Amino acid sequence: MARFEPGYGAPLKPLAQPGQRVYVNRVSPGLAAMHYDWSIRSRRTATVLVLLLVLSGGATLVTAQTATPALPIAYQLVADASLLDDCPVCGRPSILVPMRGSFTLRLLDESLPATHYALENVHFTAGDRPYLVTGGGVLTLLGDFTVTLQLSLAVQINDGYTNRTCYFTNDSTFLNRRWPMLDVTLTQTNGTFTQVYNLRLAAAPLREIWFSTATSFTASTGDPAAKFTRGGDLLSTTGRQVKRNADLFTTVGAFPPGPDLGLDAIDVLPGAEIAFSLGSGITSDWLGQLQHGDLLSTRGIILHRNQELLAAFAPAKTNDFGLDAAHVLPTGEVLFSLPTNVFSQRLNTTLQRGDLLSNQGTVFRSNQQLLAAFHPPKPGGDYGLDAFYLWPNGEIWFSTEDAFQDQVLGPIAGGDLLSDQGYVVYRNADLLAAFAPTNAPADLGLDALFVVTDEVLLLPSPVLGLAFDSPKAGAQLTWSGRGGVFQLERSDRLEGPYQPFTPILPELSFTDPGALTNQGRMFYRVRQW
Repeated sequence: MARFEPGYGAPLKPLAQPGQRVYVNRVSPGLAAMHYDWSIRSRRTATVLVLLLVLSGGATLVTAQTATPALPIAYQLVADASLLDDCPVCGRPSILVPMRGSFTLRLLDESLPATHYALENVHFTAGDRPYLVTGGGVLTLLGDFTVTLQLSLAVQINDGYTNRTCYFTNDSTFLNRRWPMLDVTLTQTNGTFTQVYNLRLAAAPLREIWFSTATSFTASTGDPAAKFTRGGDLLSTTGRQVKRNADLFTTVGAFPPGPDLGLDAIDVLPGAEIAFSLGSGITSDWLGQLQHGDLLSTRGIILHRNQELLAAFAPAKTNDFGLDAAHVLPTGEVLFSLPTNVFSQRLNTTLQRGDLLSNQGTVFRSNQQLLAAFHPPKPGGDYGLDAFYLWPNGEIWFSTEDAFQDQVLGPIAGGDLLSDQGYVVYRNADLLAAFAPTNAPADLGLDALFVVTDEVLLLPSPVLGLAFDSPKAGAQLTWSGRGGVFQLERSDRLEGPYQPFTPILPELSFTDPGALTNQGRMFYRVRQW
């Protein structure tokens, strides 16, 4: 997504009357912007809303793209990030604590063989004290074929007693994980005899993770509306409910007596369409019988019957085998897993419940291949596949159906998020930390998975529109775009800064109920991923 810069648009044009819908032309890839102002002439006079659109014609679009700097990429620390507080001379025990937090990477220049990034907005906390780490630095990738990494960091570390400026560099320049994943250990260069820090920056380019659990729970923190969460609700690691289970199954005409049908698979398609499967079958008011293994859409249709997904394998039976995970590729190919083993007559082999399959009739990854970098007690065993996410670099994040004891990493729960590169991305407790569940087992399972990340293809600009019917209704903002998820940003100045006004949503509209109560101007723009 490119950022809108003032000066590239056509002159501002006032529009319209209440009830009229107006659409904004493209501004730059991934972004649409609009603003309006209004005035209240008297209490007896209805609020007059004057739309002022920021337009950019095709002739200036390329110029706007070229002149616009790259947007920062949001990163989150993952499970094995840590802080080490050591004392070389005093003999006290070293303090090693897990570290959590975020930073951004912003491209500075790309002149081969070196690519330079600004590492900014560092905000880490570590341990129970807690240690607070803030600051930034510079990250450089070097090389054409063998790529190495150099990272320098200047941060403030507050340990609860002192607040010091600390400088770090990495000892090893080897890329321990597939770029853009990071795993780099930094050593403090200005430590003292009594205190030296080491930081392990294990991180991934993500904003939030959406998931469902196998078990319901009660939250003690987070969104008040999400205190009681059912196993079929779609949740975010930010501590909110993205969608209630009923928000999903009612879109396909299912109206069960209870509030939850479970959520076994999830994917977000272009235009905020959600593809999903339910934990059990049910009869739809307009689609007829829905099977547990059908891939459904929030647009009120069946994307694929379970039998269609398996047809290329020529299974011995044609009943519904269920669906544990699914992802729709841009080509239309569907990757999926099953909750049970199925014999394929065409391949003359048994498809295991932990295999990642393609509806084109191939095994995309076997369960053994997914777990090849781990050390389960039975290397040839099948541990199931409950959820997965395929990254553009080919890395796969996933969860297993069965827990197991890894001989190096220790216990792996069914709700832990793993990488096929051999590391734990997040423990189940990390995913649920923002909810702080009460009266729940230690592992709540992980049944569905979607990652909101800046590592997406450059998309054409979304189109932002606005409609209003009355002052009481507020401003109804609508948009269209090829992204799967969107976020509305707002500012009282055209040049910004713009702040997120909504959560990241799988939606194409949002109503700002307080828009007409503000005195002055308001500017909106929408991001897409």
